[in-house]
Amino acid sequence: MGVRDRRATSGARVPRLRPDPPYAGGVRVWRVELDRPAGATLGWRLLSGAERERALALADPVERRRYVVAHVALRTVLGGLCGVPADRLAFGRDGSGRPCLLSPGGRPVPDFNLSHSDAWALVAVAPPGARVGVDVERVRAGFDHLEMARRFYQPEEVARLPAEGPDGFFRLWTAKEAYIKASGAGLAGMSDVLVREESATHATVLSRSARFPECRVRWLDVAPGYAAALVAAPPAAVPSSEVASVEAASVPVPSSVAASILVP
Repeated sequence: MGVRDRRATSGARVPRLRPDPPYAGGVRVWRVELDRPAGATLGWRLLSGAERERALALADPVERRRYVVAHVALRTVLGGLCGVPADRLAFGRDGSGRPCLLSPGGRPVPDFNLSHSDAWALVAVAPPGARVGVDVERVRAGFDHLEMARRFYQPEEVARLPAEGPDGFFRLWTAKEAYIKASGAGLAGMSDVLVREESATHATVLSRSARFPECRVRWLDVAPGYAAALVAAPPAAVPSSEVASVEAASVPVPSSVAASILVP
């Protein structure tokens, strides 16, 4: 159901990062159109060996192309923000298993998260010291969403879904998954997450077990037929106003990748 993080490691020397990156003001999100064949063809050289292996392991050529374009976009965005060639970025995992950038000498680096579903991907970046999670899902009607909700959702959330249908299910799912990706709780922690909607664009996520018991959610308008959400943690690290505005970014992605800044 949810989009899994793909992590790449590299034995190459980690290049020096730009000391004063332009992401310091808050969270930024890029929306990436994945059905652009040129993005996969031109970007293949930017991927690590591990990323290429993962791509080649995908039997469906459409899914393979989408994987490549999504990861090329991620590398291009992070490389532009850090002042490092995209193909020289090195990735690892933090203490909770989340993907992270590797940096020499403990230099602060931005946090990031990638999610993709069918034809769209989202790349979210947060300043050092913050955590960010993002999720996008294509709304699908061909499954028992109420049964799935009974397994993962709180009773008060399940009670709302008969009137809201699949749209409501995926709206909550993206908020929950963005939260567990930001917190590092993993899918096992999803059943402890409660989403309290405040408006059509905002909510609060509460958790009894995760490191961050309360975080703000921003729902994102990606494309018709898709649900998406953004969470930053801890709340003190990224002011809620920054999360709400999804700050416009200054780093472009090549036109072959077809990315745009996602704004309210």
